Amino acid sequence: MIVPPALLLLVAAAVAAVVPRRTGHVVGVLAALGALVVALTTPLGAATDATLFGFPARPVAVDGFTRVVGGALAFIAAANTVYAYGSGADRRETAIALAYAGASLGAVFAGDWLTLVVCWELMAVAATVLVWRSTAGRAGYRYAVYHQIGGALLIAGVVSHYAATGSFVYAEGIATGLPRLLAAAGVLVNVGMLGAHVWIVDTYPRPSVTASVVLCGLTTKVGVYTLVRVVPDRNVPLAYAGGAMLLFGVTMAILQTDLRRLLSYHIVSQVGYMVAGVGVASGLGYGGAMAHLANNVLYKTLLFMVAGVVLIETGTENLKKLGGLGRAMPATAAAFAVAALAISGIPGFSGFVSKGMVVDSVDAAGLDALWWTLLLGGVGTVISFAKIAYYAFARADPYGRDPGRATPAQVVAMSSIAVVVVGFGLAPDRLLDLLPAGGDAAKVFAASQFEKALGVAAVGLVAFAGLRRPLKRVTAVPDLDRVYHPAGAVLRDGVVRATTAVADALDWSRRSAGVVIHRTTRVDVGRPASIGQSVLLLTLVTALVIVFLLS
Repeated sequence: MIVPPALLLLVAAAVAAVVPRRTGHVVGVLAALGALVVALTTPLGAATDATLFGFPARPVAVDGFTRVVGGALAFIAAANTVYAYGSGADRRETAIALAYAGASLGAVFAGDWLTLVVCWELMAVAATVLVWRSTAGRAGYRYAVYHQIGGALLIAGVVSHYAATGSFVYAEGIATGLPRLLAAAGVLVNVGMLGAHVWIVDTYPRPSVTASVVLCGLTTKVGVYTLVRVVPDRNVPLAYAGGAMLLFGVTMAILQTDLRRLLSYHIVSQVGYMVAGVGVASGLGYGGAMAHLANNVLYKTLLFMVAGVVLIETGTENLKKLGGLGRAMPATAAAFAVAALAISGIPGFSGFVSKGMVVDSVDAAGLDALWWTLLLGGVGTVISFAKIAYYAFARADPYGRDPGRATPAQVVAMSSIAVVVVGFGLAPDRLLDLLPAGGDAAKVFAASQFEKALGVAAVGLVAFAGLRRPLKRVTAVPDLDRVYHPAGAVLRDGVVRATTAVADALDWSRRSAGVVIHRTTRVDVGRPASIGQSVLLLTLVTALVIVFLLS
């Protein structure tokens, strides 16, 4: 019998909500580590069959995809819980975060579409509550709306898939045609596809630092994993859409001055690499996409942890108001250096491994324009993190502050992730052996990989040196939310007005009909009617309908 990894975290969430704060965090860490062990040791092909809502289901199934993604999510849940404790998160926020992580693992380990949809919606609810706890007002409301739209589309695709195939159990993706179109559209909302990305940059910079850390590593990554399930075939437009995400994300990131907003745009850009690999759909493409997913969970979470420590200790995350943190906060600066080098694809760090696999898969597929797009996106990534390194850590603090340092628990959390990031970079077989495909085809230590990576880094550093002065004058950069959200407000107000008008018209019709009925039957419809009067009214209406139909 397989112990569902999701169940461990969901039980821990329930416990953490009622026990003392320290005990709850300890339980959360142990549960996440237990889920990690289950993810990595359960034999491939193992599955549990059951019945869900009267339908045959497979709530737990283990293959290569679930192993690498589930292992990454379980490990990061443990690190997040340690970080939350060191950052002062209360037990309720940690309980919600554990429930969110549990639902995410449930979606990853699902072996059927019905279980996936249930866990998908639980993820949306837990994430929304996590956002609402510290992000009141319109941003939290918009977050909920985006995810309900995505969930509704996915459910519509799954239901139409069942109508076409008669089964919810995974086979060869969602049925082609309308079912796959609907399901893919729903998943792409969660992935943050270009055009549907605004919920990421609208929401992730706003909550508490611990909430941002949890959010950045789960929803979009589970979305990419699900995209592999939904669209298991080669899809060149999807691959190029990933390239567009990458270019747009890095361009917008370069122009940001807010630390967490900059990192949020890099969620869009890094997911672009994954989507490109999924679109290529070769063994190397899938392997690279899943490896990059796992790596991105690690170093992107580490980057948000660094941003959280900076915000807590300095009171700001505006890069123009930061400086001198390399000397004032050495542990945090070291964590940033590891994460920045990894996301930039520097040899010796995990991002170098997975990014090279995706780029090589695109090259092997003959998609030359996309190959150059990925390299150009890599240059933009280097520029972005050179900008953070310079303004936050290298230059002198313009305000002469004396910030505090990361707490011991924060250091433990960041150090544990940094060790894995470096470990996967120096010993990539530890990661490649977990992949379902593509690991054998990876040429991690080929000379060409080093040439590409170091060339991209050199161009990026030179470009930052040339752009530093112009970028200093950039303040606010508009995005599509400047159009979407006002348009959404207009649509909402229009629907409210239309609904009110219809209700008023129906009320007027009811009152007019009441006057006629009262004059002919002496039944006062303005007051609550007795059962007998109601029956009489129903009889009269039915008779009028019959007369109309027979005439």
